[in-house]
Amino acid sequence: MAFTTSTPTRLAAASAGLAVALTPSPALADEVSPAPTTVTTPAQSEAPETTKKRAPSAAQKRAQGKRAQRAAARERADRTRRSLVRVALNQKGDRYISGRSGPGAFDCSGLTKYVYKKAAGKELPHYSGAQMRKARRVSTKNLKPGDLLFYGRGGSQHVSMYIGNGKMVHATNPRSGVRVDSIHMGYYKSRFAGAGRLLTH
Repeated sequence: MAFTTSTPTRLAAASAGLAVALTPSPALADEVSPAPTTVTTPAQSEAPETTKKRAPSAAQKRAQGKRAQRAAARERADRTRRSLVRVALNQKGDRYISGRSGPGAFDCSGLTKYVYKKAAGKELPHYSGAQMRKARRVSTKNLKPGDLLFYGRGGSQHVSMYIGNGKMVHATNPRSGVRVDSIHMGYYKSRFAGAGRLLTH
């Protein structure tokens, strides 16, 4: 090719055009540029959350201990109640004899005295009024088996023992002896003086 005075100019233009052609446009560069790859190292990965259990405080331990003691006391009381009912029902059909406290024959306070001694190891006086004074007063809505029911002024006339389901066991009179009756019987209901609890729970 013959060089003229314009040849260097044309070569420079051609080189510039080639450079432009070889330089990708911004749009094209976005299309062809590979997306950056994020590498997660073990140190960056999220560790599973661990729940740390706090040791109970001294106050919490004391509260737990008291709850356990109350639960154990209630369980002992429930066992004693079952024993009271069992012993009382075992006397069903025994004779009524004034002044007797068993075995085999009872008056009303003699029966409750015998049952509490045998089933719960508690010594009661042989008089219904005195038994009422030893008992903690409870309402008939909150009766539990083993609670005592008293009749007459100050509980002086009669005492029976509640056995659950609206029933009581008691030594009634020489004709009927020891038997089970409803606590709602008209004769006793009209003379009711109160109910008492001798167990702690």
